[in-house]
Amino acid sequence: MKQRALALIDGEHYIPVLKGALEYVKKAYPEYEVVAAVFLGGTEKIGTPEDVKKALPIPVVLGEGNPPIRTIVETAKKYNVDVALDMSDEPVVDYEKRMLIGSALMAVGVRYEGADFAFNPIDFQDVAEYPSIKCIGLGKRVGKTAISTFTAITLKKMGFKPCVIKAARGGPEEPTPLFGEELELSPEFLLKVADSGKHAASDYYQEALLAGIITVGARRCGGGMVGKPFYSTEVEAVKLANTLPVNFIIVEGSGTTVPAVLNDAVELVISATTPLSHITNFFGPYRVMISDLIVITMAEEYNRDKVEQIEKAVRELNPEAKISEVVLRPEPMGDIRGKKIVFTSTAKKDALEKTVIPYLEEKYGCEVVGYSPWLSNRPKLREDLEKYLPKAEMLVTELKAAAVDVATRMAVQRGLPVVYVNNIPVTVGGDIDLEEGIKELANKAVERFNKRKGRKT
Repeated sequence: MKQRALALIDGEHYIPVLKGALEYVKKAYPEYEVVAAVFLGGTEKIGTPEDVKKALPIPVVLGEGNPPIRTIVETAKKYNVDVALDMSDEPVVDYEKRMLIGSALMAVGVRYEGADFAFNPIDFQDVAEYPSIKCIGLGKRVGKTAISTFTAITLKKMGFKPCVIKAARGGPEEPTPLFGEELELSPEFLLKVADSGKHAASDYYQEALLAGIITVGARRCGGGMVGKPFYSTEVEAVKLANTLPVNFIIVEGSGTTVPAVLNDAVELVISATTPLSHITNFFGPYRVMISDLIVITMAEEYNRDKVEQIEKAVRELNPEAKISEVVLRPEPMGDIRGKKIVFTSTAKKDALEKTVIPYLEEKYGCEVVGYSPWLSNRPKLREDLEKYLPKAEMLVTELKAAAVDVATRMAVQRGLPVVYVNNIPVTVGGDIDLEEGIKELANKAVERFNKRKGRKT
């Protein structure tokens, strides 16, 4: 059976040339049948767009907008096409506009091809047997794991039994479940895990222990431009989760990857420090377009201008998405009041100095005698800890990167207690409180899941 194709054309080409291009497709791509075209603009080589509509042997839809994203998407859906063939060129369509078109087509599952490029939508596997949310990010160190953890905690409050699937670059060889409610968040337990050759600060350990939930660790390698991992065990991890005592699944992306699992709702995490071009260009728009709830983290007062720019860009790309602006604040999982502490984190130095350290001291009545932003850089972390631990009575640390095999181990060797922190999001702006946004997202996921499966609500 031939694949249905949509031609993207412009008025910078003479009508006989457009006709010739359509004939060329018949000969060079016999597997395609061009069923319609969208006129993107330009009138240098034609009389009027209406002349193109009359001259071509297929339906031609005149695009509205520059680029006419909505027209392209609606036409692709109307004619149920498999692929869009881009026959346009500069000046009507430049690189940035092509990426916007590609993002919109990926979001509705239509392949996008041109003379020397092809982008394939991710083939999402329908394997989850429970309602599910996909939690993805626009970069690394954007606070995605903190938001995923908070999402799981919120689902627990709603009465669900959530499970987080986390495929990481250091994930286990085979999908591995952890039962957080049965584990002890202690230095002794985590060092034992590390000594067995496992990554004790891996996200699936972190979320299981901090949220008290079931998690399944998986692995992935690489990531495509659209976001599909080059290699991943996420699908197998979801299949394993189906057999566990859970009734809601969160599939968390790694870095900018988009897990190849069909989910019922999407939560996107963007940092206020994310370059604006990563949101508006490349395949950033794709991630925004597929999302129902968008969380802008690091929305500190000193990042206000950046937050406003990001919010404006997001609303232009996806006006239907809910936006929650949050700051992340450490919540110690133990008593640190009155203690001289060293704090280790993956947060940037200026964020620690401007907000996190003052917050810890004021909120929890401790004295921060040293800190390190280098949990993800072992040599620099060791250097900081050798300098500050002799002054401290306690190590307080995020459970990330080298938090166990370096930070915890060095503290324990000095006889210091260790307290781990959970980064809690606090809503400071947007159009919805994050907890309420997650509740809406969860209800939306349940409704869509039941509709897909033909079940009565």
